[in-house]
Amino acid sequence: MKESLPLHSNKDESPVFLRGALMWRGSVTPRIFFSLLLMTCYCLLIVALDQYWRPLPHLAVTPFEYTGVVLGLVLVFRTNAGHERWWEARKLWGGIVNQSRNIAIEALSYGDILSIGSQEGGWRKEMVKWTVAFSFAARESLRNGKNFDDLTDLLSEQELDALTSAAHMPLFVAGKIAELLQQARLSRHIDGFVFMEMESQRILLIDHIGACERILKTPMPLVYAIKVRRFILMFLLLLPFSLIENLGFSAVFVFFLVAYPLLSLDRIGIELQNPFDTKNLSHLPLHTICDTIKLHCLALLKQSQPQ
Repeated sequence: MKESLPLHSNKDESPVFLRGALMWRGSVTPRIFFSLLLMTCYCLLIVALDQYWRPLPHLAVTPFEYTGVVLGLVLVFRTNAGHERWWEARKLWGGIVNQSRNIAIEALSYGDILSIGSQEGGWRKEMVKWTVAFSFAARESLRNGKNFDDLTDLLSEQELDALTSAAHMPLFVAGKIAELLQQARLSRHIDGFVFMEMESQRILLIDHIGACERILKTPMPLVYAIKVRRFILMFLLLLPFSLIENLGFSAVFVFFLVAYPLLSLDRIGIELQNPFDTKNLSHLPLHTICDTIKLHCLALLKQSQPQ
């Protein structure tokens, strides 16, 4: 079952050009403002010293043209690497959405209505309940949190306590799903073919959360980040000496136009490294994704119940 509904964030891009260009919330500008201000003041100091104290050494512009191209390529590579991590995480969570729907559909379609448990349809409800719980457990595990307020209508207090105290919350939920599948298989409420299909979907859930943890626990190599920032710093420290001869105080404005995109691209690469952390810009809307899984699975459960 394919993921169909778009999952919107409260930080969607505005279709109006000027509004999108001037947006402050969701922009990296506030996070680089101090560094940008500091570097611009440095350029202003260099120009003032050259104009009012004594002439400073002047450098040719040509070397900066070549090094600027190289620096731009390095920054694009850094940004693309961050975006690749972000997009891979989004595809993995799209897989969690799809597998959760598949498990719910198979449980409701192939599981006997009168099944395990004294209440009619008890096994089917348990399957849907723990399938929904998996996405919430995965979200909180990736964000190092234990906020399950959205599951209080599905899980009992004892179940919530067991979930929050588990060493690995997604594995705890996956284990619950595996137990239910085993019970249904042994009691012949599902046949061997359905059991294998549902078990394969459960295994995919584990694969997806494992891949998300790989992204979370394997940041960009520190040595690469240090070299990129050192290159940017050297470039910006020397750039004013190539501008002051012909531009005077206008060099400050030109310097600003160069420093702003360089510092912004560097920061964007950092923000995209961890797509799960709510402190980072453009983090994945995991709350919306989990709410969507819960809404769809419960709607399927309600639809399957006999009138």
